[in-house]
Amino acid sequence: GISISSTALQFEYKGMQLNLLDTPGHEDFSEDTYRTIAAADNAVMLLDGAKGLEAQTLKLFDVVKLKKLPLFTFINKMDRPALEPLELLDTIEQTLKVVPFPVTWPIGSGDRFVGVYDRLARKVVLYTKAAAGAKKAEELNIDDVMDERLDELV
Repeated sequence: GISISSTALQFEYKGMQLNLLDTPGHEDFSEDTYRTIAAADNAVMLLDGAKGLEAQTLKLFDVVKLKKLPLFTFINKMDRPALEPLELLDTIEQTLKVVPFPVTWPIGSGDRFVGVYDRLARKVVLYTKAAAGAKKAEELNIDDVMDERLDELV
């Protein structure tokens, strides 16, 4: 689904209080999003793995850039048919003129998506189907990307 109104969520994380403001990305709700960005300390940009950068995302990015906000980008829906990760990164770099740093890397895509490799923690998080369509996560510590266990996953 999509957000049709702004929502605020407040929670503690590692001794800090965080305020998460979720805003609609659809152009019909732009004004709400622009007002929320005006109060933000940083921004999170969520991209659809199949669609990549959309026109409204580009407009919102311009506002975030104008305010000089730190930007975290997440690409979701990699468990569905999606663009290749390198193609998505290239599009972000060429279009937005920023150099992305992927913290996690998908293992497979679409119906072959099995998890992600966390580059900083050097671990693989595998997702398996559980009861009622839910997904279960299992962590596998990897010391090197040449680890033979990764060959079985790709």
